[in-house]
Amino acid sequence: MDFVRRFEPDRLARDRFDHQPLADLESCLIEGVRMPGGSTGYARHRHEAADQLYYVLEGRMSLDLNGTPYDVEAGSVVFIPAGTPHHNENPHSATELHIDVMLPPPPRGVPLATPAGPDERGGPGTGYVRAVADLPSREALPGFHMHILADRQTESGRASFRLANVEAGSPGTPWHIHDFDQIYFILEGALDIDIADRHYRATQNDLVVLPAGVPHRNHNAGPGQESHLVLLVPEPEPGTELDREVEFAATGRSFG
Repeated sequence: MDFVRRFEPDRLARDRFDHQPLADLESCLIEGVRMPGGSTGYARHRHEAADQLYYVLEGRMSLDLNGTPYDVEAGSVVFIPAGTPHHNENPHSATELHIDVMLPPPPRGVPLATPAGPDERGGPGTGYVRAVADLPSREALPGFHMHILADRQTESGRASFRLANVEAGSPGTPWHIHDFDQIYFILEGALDIDIADRHYRATQNDLVVLPAGVPHRNHNAGPGQESHLVLLVPEPEPGTELDREVEFAATGRSFG
């Protein structure tokens, strides 16, 4: 399995909306999207059974969310509940980049979206656009600060979506496992990650896939701050432990 995959927007089309699949898992579908200036996404549509999350990495997105227009800046999260009509485009001159998450992924052979008319409304009415700069943060560990972008408290109950800022020299996490899939997307800096018996140094635009039950640990060796998006899917139930510490070491014995 490729635990680390790179979003490469420069390899996508420069004259139209284009996307790069990054992770197609049982729990979610994640793509990197490039929208050159003057381009438009899919015609107005809705996803019948899937919630959708965007995180704008660069540029600005013009979004119609259930009939309400938004000008979405870089560093913002968008939550689109299942059944909600929406459409996005880029009328600006600069390129827009975003991460697109669908929860759960559409079943094989089923259309990704259902067309929606210009005046059609729907969904539970809990969609939103929020800038990270407007959201509070908390220090989860020394030198490790967390913003909650979406979770069941914001009516997004299929996943917890977060942004983590890790100071250089932060002790990071010991070996641990989760009962859910955990996915990182590196926004800036570098994160040193051990996954099972492999070491990675993930940098900007790397997507890191940590399946449920796979031992891992990570820290920021510097220089400078490291920031990454965090997706926990499915979202853990209230009161459950997120990280379960384990002892992990290769013995040197082989059964091959």
